[in-house]
Amino acid sequence: MSPPASSDDRKDRPTSADMLARARGLKDDAEARALYRDWAAHYDADVFDTLKVRGSDRIADLLAAHLPTRDGAVIDLGCGTGHVAARLKAHGFSRIDGLDFSPEMLEVARGKALYRDLIAADLNRPLAMADDRYDAAVSAGTFTSGHVGADALAEIGRIVRPGGLLAVTIADTVWHEGGFDDALARLTASGRLSILTDTHEPIVAGAAPQARFLVCRL
Repeated sequence: MSPPASSDDRKDRPTSADMLARARGLKDDAEARALYRDWAAHYDADVFDTLKVRGSDRIADLLAAHLPTRDGAVIDLGCGTGHVAARLKAHGFSRIDGLDFSPEMLEVARGKALYRDLIAADLNRPLAMADDRYDAAVSAGTFTSGHVGADALAEIGRIVRPGGLLAVTIADTVWHEGGFDDALARLTASGRLSILTDTHEPIVAGAAPQARFLVCRL
């Protein structure tokens, strides 16, 4: 766990709540890139220590529960600073790649030596990687307001092998208006996806449910 920010450090920058509000109000890619550029150095302390976000641990635990073999290749989508990978490592996974569009967040993740490979890419665009490359994909905090849309689900399905898993959190704020319910229904009806787990849970410790936590077979 990251050490808490010092009081001297905190008074010279926005509060954790300020940064979270900024994240929830994102309107486009430029704003998102600027946010994570400004937040990368303090993200872990703000999000996991101060705000008590636990959704990243929970989705990693759900993937581990559905993927008993620990030698599969896993892609952490929107990996940020690497919190999900640290949890997966604790479960015994070792072949983990991380993907994020923020170079500053990737640099923090690189310093933790959690990933086999780190990839700079935008999930809202086609990914320059081979089909069926991974046994599983996991994502926490990426499918939310101002971040990644439902169209990315098809591209994720391309890079995960048939029969592989997708473990993902999808925020309530985008479940309907972002078209995730419709996209998942279409993929399920076409036989390209089956939902193994679908729960409505908190992202923040002690809060009301805020997101869907899904594990799907692709």
